[in-house]
Amino acid sequence: MTARFPLALCCAAFYGLVACSSPADKIVAQVYDAQLRVEDLQGMQPSYEVQDSFTLHPALLSAWIEKQALVHAARTALHGKEKNFDRELQNYYETLLVNAYENKEVERRLDRQVSEEEIRAYYNSHKADFEMHKNIVQINYAKFPIGHPSLPTVRKLLQKGKQRSEAEQEKLFRLCYQEAENMYLDFNWVVFDDILKEIPIETYNQAQFLQKNESLELTDSSSVYMVQFLDYKINETYSPLDLERDNISKIILRQRRNALLRQIRKEAVEKAYQEHEVTTEFKD
Repeated sequence: MTARFPLALCCAAFYGLVACSSPADKIVAQVYDAQLRVEDLQGMQPSYEVQDSFTLHPALLSAWIEKQALVHAARTALHGKEKNFDRELQNYYETLLVNAYENKEVERRLDRQVSEEEIRAYYNSHKADFEMHKNIVQINYAKFPIGHPSLPTVRKLLQKGKQRSEAEQEKLFRLCYQEAENMYLDFNWVVFDDILKEIPIETYNQAQFLQKNESLELTDSSSVYMVQFLDYKINETYSPLDLERDNISKIILRQRRNALLRQIRKEAVEKAYQEHEVTTEFKD
């Protein structure tokens, strides 16, 4: 009868073996003919170094023992074709090889510059893809600690909205960048629902709220929120280009990548034919 040892005992023996600063080829665990050596531990636990007096986490050791026991059971129970995976392994290797080649070629040949004209053209020709029916706003806001000395200046600059001069815009940005807890000073359109996640505005009727409020100042236990609404659109049918620019750029790059992959595959086939390396017994 074969003796069976509990995992705790295996772990204890394992710890004792590793703690002796064993050479890299030292066997530290064994299941049937499978052996775990000190040099194998790096792959199982990257933080391990051979020269260290180190212990492997019991869960990793348990997983290795289980895997080797199952491999042995499978080899014993399966016969002939049941355990012949040469074709599957070859297909998997070829797939990995082709993917590595295609990714290398795409990385080398893909043009990643997407012009504003391309983005606008895509947006205008795919308007139906950008339906949203949401309230959108142009907004500037800044969040400062209560009592902060820059509050009066920031408040005054925010209230000027789009009438701020370039110098005033730079001053506002500098103050907020250096001292604000949070800010948004662009003039792009944003979804009002996203603003409500950042600013503690309470409203049950967004349209009515936006129609009645041009500026707003709110406080909580520690901060002041100064908000200036520059413009708004109620139940806007289409998501504005400002919101979709990054997404469209990614779509265009994905289209380019797919087109490039088709070109790479076509070139490989054409080259094989040109070099007379394709033979077939099948008739066209």
